[in-house]
Amino acid sequence: MKREDWQAGFKTILPVCISYLPIGLACGVLLQQAGFNHWSALLMSLFVYGGASQFMIASMTMSGAGIVQMVVMVFFINLRHVLMSSSLAHKVRERSTRFNMFFSQLITDESFAINTIQYKMDPGWTSNQALAAGVFAYATWAMSTFVGAFIGSNITISIVIMNYLLTAMFLYLFVLQMENRIFLWTALVAGSAAIFFKMFFQNGVSVLLASVLASLVGLGLEMKKNREEEAVHES
Repeated sequence: MKREDWQAGFKTILPVCISYLPIGLACGVLLQQAGFNHWSALLMSLFVYGGASQFMIASMTMSGAGIVQMVVMVFFINLRHVLMSSSLAHKVRERSTRFNMFFSQLITDESFAINTIQYKMDPGWTSNQALAAGVFAYATWAMSTFVGAFIGSNITISIVIMNYLLTAMFLYLFVLQMENRIFLWTALVAGSAAIFFKMFFQNGVSVLLASVLASLVGLGLEMKKNREEEAVHES
C-alpha cells in the first residue's frame, strides 16, 4: 500500500477514530470492572472487535452469565455484519483471499457507513484506502480499550456520557448519507422497525430484522424510482 492510501484512509476515518477514543476507554473500564485485565481486553478488541458485543460481554460477566450464553448473544448481535460484508464484497472481489479476510475483520457499522459513502461520492476511493481506514479505526478501538482497562481501577466513566457519544457519532454518519428521500425513508423504517422488534426480541435479532426490512424498503423505492425514470425517458 502506498503512503497516499494511508493518508486518505486516515483523513476519512478520523471523525470515527475521535469518537472511538472515549467510547473505547469506557468499554475498557467496564471490562476491567467485570474482571478482565488490560491484556485480555486488548485481545477481545482484536478478535471480537465489536463495541456492543464487548459491552454486553462485560455486563453478562458481572451478572454471572455462562460462556455459551455470551457466544449466542454475540452471534445474534453481529448477524448484521453478514449484510454489511455482502454489500461491500463486490468492491474487493479482485483482491486476494488474505486481503479479504483482513478487510472483513475490520468492518463495523462505522467503517461500513464511511466506505459506502466514499465509494459512492469519490470515484478514486480504492480498496487499499478502505483497508487503511479500517486499520486506523481498528487500532484506535483496540488501544482505547487497552488503556481503559489498564487505568480502569483508578477512574470512573459515566455510561450516560458514552450514550451521548454513540448517538452523536451515528447522527454524523446518518447526516452524511442523506442524499435523497429514499435514504430518509429507509432510515425512518429502520429506526421504527428496530424499536418495534425490540419490544418482542430482547437481543440482536431485532437489529438484524430491522436492517433486512429497511434494506428491502430501500431497494423497492430505488427500483420504483428507476422505473419512473425509464418511463420518462421512453416518453
